[in-house]
Amino acid sequence: MKAIFRFLVLSIFLFSVTNLYSEVPKHSEMDKTLLTVWNKTFPVPYTKILKRDLAEKGVLYYRKNSKRSVYIYSYSVFLPLYAEQNEKPVKKDDSGREVKLKLIYDPSSKDEKYTIELGEFDEMYDAKGIIKWIR
Repeated sequence: MKAIFRFLVLSIFLFSVTNLYSEVPKHSEMDKTLLTVWNKTFPVPYTKILKRDLAEKGVLYYRKNSKRSVYIYSYSVFLPLYAEQNEKPVKKDDSGREVKLKLIYDPSSKDEKYTIELGEFDEMYDAKGIIKWIR
């Protein structure tokens, strides 16, 4: 009887963990989404993605409260220098800078499921939130 109970509990646990990991897109799958959200948020485009997954730990699952959890993707993109010409941004030569950013995916949001925050993510961001890395 105990063996059957253990098997059921283990099966339910594995099923729930599998569902959690299966619904989370990988960094490479989020590249198009990053470009779309960037173009909506910022007036000038980046030219290329320099690096995905800056911490090399995977996607960050962050639980803000009991009803809201988000997935955080880290990127480094190259943003060229722009000059203004006829009130439009024009890319200067090949100079520019690396910009680190976080693409935040909030599946429970009704308005905007994706947002961008500039800067690196600090794991000590909020000690109350539950943080776990998902590969």
